[in-house]
Amino acid sequence: MRTTLIYLLLILVLSLEIFFAHDSYKNSSNFINIQKEISKESGLDESINKKFDEIFEKISFGIYDKYSKESKNSKKLEIDAKSYYQNSIKSAYYYFGTVFIFLVLFYFMDREFFIILLSTTSIVSLFFALISPLLTIVVYQNIPVVGDVIFSFKSKSILNSIGEIYENSNYMVAFLILLFSVIIPLFKSLILLLYGFLKEYNRGRKIIDFVHKIGKWSMADVFVVSMLLVFFSTNQDIHTLLKMQIGIYFFISYVMLSMFASSFISRKV
Repeated sequence: MRTTLIYLLLILVLSLEIFFAHDSYKNSSNFINIQKEISKESGLDESINKKFDEIFEKISFGIYDKYSKESKNSKKLEIDAKSYYQNSIKSAYYYFGTVFIFLVLFYFMDREFFIILLSTTSIVSLFFALISPLLTIVVYQNIPVVGDVIFSFKSKSILNSIGEIYENSNYMVAFLILLFSVIIPLFKSLILLLYGFLKEYNRGRKIIDFVHKIGKWSMADVFVVSMLLVFFSTNQDIHTLLKMQIGIYFFISYVMLSMFASSFISRKV
């Protein structure tokens, strides 16, 4: 009876985690879509046209009001983008809060289920780290009279970045990032999850030994983020504005949970 209740609680916790993580991902994606629209409206041609519209509106004493309408729409887009961004961060906080509270609860309630929760949560964090926007990069320049003009806006997830690197014929780099950011982390989390369901000492010991063998690659997870940051920031000029998105936080969450799970079961066995 107690085991059944714990399983039900575990399912409830995972459902809450997925709900908050998905909500954060959805809001972040909406933020990115609006930012793309804003960037498109702030291109060189569009900015010049807006300047002419502003001049014509002043000359016509407001009869020609295209500039005012466009400005009103631009402000609305900025407000919506800010709202989506704040909601994505808020949902991410709810996700991390849920993770922390229930990890502490399971730690004192049942150590075996604590390991299962650790492993499954690390998988959830990894999944959303792979599909969520990792960061955004805006290339712009202030042009006299015209104002700030956006020349480029990019936002990529880890998976999209791997695809783009592969399409640019950097096959080895794409494979290494796929290996260190997807295959090895997922395999490691599944191995740790398997340990949570195995109570026998001998099998558990073998799993721990295997985790130790691949433990030397754990810092590769962090290295992957550094490689992606370099990839995003290369071939950019003029002024560059780089901003981290929730994908970074989910990836950090995965790394910390994975490391903690490995350390915990190493002391346990």
